[in-house]
Amino acid sequence: MLRVVVDKSVSSALAKLTPDTQAEVFAELRRLPGAFGQPHIHAGLGIRQLRPGVYEARAGREIRVVFERDGDLLVIKTVGDHGNVRRYLRNRT
Repeated sequence: MLRVVVDKSVSSALAKLTPDTQAEVFAELRRLPGAFGQPHIHAGLGIRQLRPGVYEARAGREIRVVFERDGDLLVIKTVGDHGNVRRYLRNRT
């Protein structure tokens, strides 16, 4: 079974979100392990591959959760809007 872990750097991004948006993000994170790799289920989360091994999921209308798969872990790398996603992809080493 896949597990979700949150990278240390994500806590500051989460702190910038409103409490309602944080609740949406956490709700989607709970659904992520059961939906990942099952297209009919993960369509509702809007999971899509951005690059090999790098994925995003929707957490509401504007917020995206970027994660990477590492074995049986889904590691959350950033949370934010489309600009945050682009910056993460540009700065990813």
